[in-house]
Amino acid sequence: MKYEFIETHKPDFKVTEICDCFEIKPSGYYAWRRREPSARSIADATHAARIKELHDASDKREGHRIIHDHLKDESIACGRDKTLRIMQDLGLAGIQKKTFKPQTTDSNHTLGYSPNLFKAQGMPEACDQVWVCDTTYLMTDNGWNYLATVMDLFSRRIVGWEASEHNDADLVRKALYKGAQTRQGFLNKDLILHSDRGSTYASKKHRDLIEELDIKQSMSAKGNCYDNAAMESFYGRYKTSSVGKYVFADLGALRANAFEYIECYYNTYRKHSSLGYKTPMQIEEKNFPLGGRKLGYATLHSLQTTSNNKNQVASGDLTPAHLIATALNKRNVN
Repeated sequence: MKYEFIETHKPDFKVTEICDCFEIKPSGYYAWRRREPSARSIADATHAARIKELHDASDKREGHRIIHDHLKDESIACGRDKTLRIMQDLGLAGIQKKTFKPQTTDSNHTLGYSPNLFKAQGMPEACDQVWVCDTTYLMTDNGWNYLATVMDLFSRRIVGWEASEHNDADLVRKALYKGAQTRQGFLNKDLILHSDRGSTYASKKHRDLIEELDIKQSMSAKGNCYDNAAMESFYGRYKTSSVGKYVFADLGALRANAFEYIECYYNTYRKHSSLGYKTPMQIEEKNFPLGGRKLGYATLHSLQTTSNNKNQVASGDLTPAHLIATALNKRNVN
């Protein structure tokens, strides 16, 4: 490292002066410069280039553990400690999330509450046993906007999400409907949808959709959202690594940022220690259950809006409901 330091700083200081500081002979430095690169230094340079590419691909979010696991996926022999050393040499580091502190939900409404089925069942052992959902707020130039998401708790995949200028029943209803679209109408008959006790999740519109999908609603106990910790953690990481103190220009900019983070990074690229350093999509590809139930045409048809297709797409519903309904109806007929 002394010779590397001399090489870096020789434009600013005389070689003899730097050597005197390190109490080494200049001849040693010049011999080092003439020496052929070692196999280790060549390998380090190769690994460093790939590590930087992987770090850049994560938008500089990931630390050495997850970068090391990406290298393992590519059969690159670079140990975790070596990955850490190279990243430190390159000045690379992951973004650390803030300590997770769940916040209680304002459940002061008269819409009624569903029992905590998730607590009774426990952690899922396969996809589509438990979905968790939540909503967060994000600042735009036009004021607060909102992002609602639905996560498969087994794979940690965000199966449905929606953004809106209003935190209302339509927002959470659309996020859930998009989760059903993701599964193409195949849902486990015992699927539990777990949320906090907020009024949007207790609303008639949201519960009507839950009934149409024939799944079970579950809610956290009052003042306790630790059983929704996975979703809270998702929002914490999203805001820390992708949003920060950024103020979006409008809802469209917020939606574009959410799409990049969820669909291009979180679901397909981000590895989770709780999943054995696999991505949500890797878990789904390995464990997603075959079979299931088809949703009838009436279920999907009832979710159509009166807007035309163009307005529906513009509002964020990228797959118009009637197209999904028609496709499933034809499949049922065939």
